[in-house]
Order: sequence, then C-alpha cells, then structure tokens
Amino acid sequence: MNRLVLIGNGFDLAHGLKTSYKDFFYWYWKQRTHDFIDNITNVSKDVLCTITNMENTPWNVSLLYDMDLKHGDGQEIYEYLNGHPETFKIDYSELFGNICKSIDTKRWVDIENEYYSLLVLLYSHVKDNYLNLNKQLANLRDKLIEYLKLESNCIVESKDCIIDKLNSPILRQEVAVSSSVYNDIRYDDTINPESTMLLSFNYTNIIKRYERNVPRIETNYIHGNIDNAQSVIFGYGDELDEGYKKLSNQNDNEALRYIKSIRYLESDNYRRMLEFIESAPFQVCIMGHSCGNSDRTLLNTLFEHKNCISIKPYYYINEKGKDNYLELVQNISRNFTDMKLMRDRVVNKTYCKPLT
Repeated sequence: MNRLVLIGNGFDLAHGLKTSYKDFFYWYWKQRTHDFIDNITNVSKDVLCTITNMENTPWNVSLLYDMDLKHGDGQEIYEYLNGHPETFKIDYSELFGNICKSIDTKRWVDIENEYYSLLVLLYSHVKDNYLNLNKQLANLRDKLIEYLKLESNCIVESKDCIIDKLNSPILRQEVAVSSSVYNDIRYDDTINPESTMLLSFNYTNIIKRYERNVPRIETNYIHGNIDNAQSVIFGYGDELDEGYKKLSNQNDNEALRYIKSIRYLESDNYRRMLEFIESAPFQVCIMGHSCGNSDRTLLNTLFEHKNCISIKPYYYINEKGKDNYLELVQNISRNFTDMKLMRDRVVNKTYCKPLT
C-alpha cells in the first residue's frame, strides 16, 4: 500500500512563511510605492491598476507628510490610498478590482477563483476581453513568483511534528471499510506505506527539507516551482463546472490558456502522479490543502480512483481553539460525484489530527 500526501499552502503557513494571497496582495502595494518615489508625473500605471495623483504634485509631497513610504507596510499604503479619494484616483482592472473587493469584505482572496469567475462571464464576448484578462493573470503570476522567491529566503525551522506524521503508519481503523481493494487486509493490521509521494501544490520548495527524513519518498511539484518559473501552473482546474463546458465549446484558445488540466501536459508531473496511483492501493493524506474548486479536476481523479482507500485530512486550529475539519470535509465533498463513496472514504474526525 502507498501513501499520497497532498501538500497545500497551509503547509507553508505552518512553517512561518507568509505565502497567503493576502500577504502577497499587501506586498504588491508596498512595491507600488517604488514607482511613486521617482515618478515625476501624476500617474502611476501597471497592468493591474492606474493611480492618479489628483493634486498634481510630486508623490512625495502628497504622501510624505502622512506616512513613511519607505517603512510603511503594504496594508497601510493600500488603506491610505483608498481612504483619500480626493487625492488619489484609482482605476482598477476588473480582475484586480474583484481581488481588492474580496480583501476588503472577507479579508482573504482566492485569485484563481476570481479569475475563473470573470472568465466564465466573458465567454460570449469578444476575444480581446480574454486577452486582457489573461494579461492581468500573467502579471499576477509573475509578481507572485517574485514574491515567493523573496519569502522563501526566510529562515524556517522544520516541524518535527509534521515529520512524525509523514513517518507514521497507516492505521487500519482509518481505512474506509467498504472499499474492495483491501479485502485481504485484516482489521487489526498496522500498515506501513511501501512508497510515499508528496504531491505539492505549492510553488515553494520547503518540502525538500523532509525528503531525507521520510523513507521511500518521491516529491512531485504538480504545479511547478519557483526554481523554474516557466514550470509554474497558475489558473483554474474545474472541468466539472458548467461554465467550463461553455468555454471549451468556443473556438477560442485564449479561453483555455490558463486551465490547469491542459497545462499539466507541458511536463511529466501529472503522468508520474497517474502512474503512482495506478501502481497500488493508496491512502490520501491532506496537509494544508483546502481542496477548493480550483483543483477540482485533479482531486476528483484522485478521490474517486479505484485504488483510493481513504482520505485523511489534517486540520487547522485557530487561535480561538476552533478547527476547520468540517470546512475541509465540505470542500472535499465537492470533488466527488458519488456522495456515498465520499462518506466511505473520508476519515472521520476521531482519527484525524491537527497539522501542527
């Protein structure tokens, strides 16, 4: 029996890296101030938004008296610019405008979901709309890679408790009792995985810290990594959604440019994953992956595969002591087309643990 460990952004966050989209969002606004300092015009423009200084004075005159551009953090800068519309007029691109609204109202954002929502809305419009939207996503991807390279340089200690979880045996009690692939296994057996694949959905390479500590391990950066920027897959992957069918029926390749399931063909990572799950029965362990719809096609392939024995999520506990096990299971369920199979395979909370 094998083990497939899904590594998501929560894994990096558990190691102290500021890799959430919200952290990236505020870093972007801090970077925008670099253009302000030497800008002799009253307009600062990039693909995502245009900021106009309505006072028609140098940027340092408009901002210097109220805040320190060099030392203020991104959140302060963003809130200051938006809080003074009489001085700063901001024209957002549609994608970035939606991202800002999500940050303002929910304090978090899923950039890939925002992109896909706009993509579906544009499906009946002219190609230029797809081009403009794709340029915005490409710009965000490039900036995200830049940010993650900087953030990955932070010194982070390995988490012994996570190493213990990666090395722990698969207990028979954790396995769904209705699957037919393990009928020859006795109920009281303790099963050590013959082989482990760490399927990382992250672009960082922090998972490399564990390779030497886990026996018979293979790492698969299914979405690429920042060491090779060209390998990074950034976009959306939900072929089960009705909107995808509308997009695929069009004779317009721009509509599918950032669909993950197509981009998987640019490397052998997806093929290696398929070979792994076809080779033997396997248990899925989820470490830091939210199992949201942006990876729905791939997750459906894993979760409903005939060799999948069980799905064990490691949950998060916030500072108030509340865990997100139920939210994780709700997200997992959306990746199934067979709800009975979902209930059979997802490990109940009794046998699950927090990630850290």
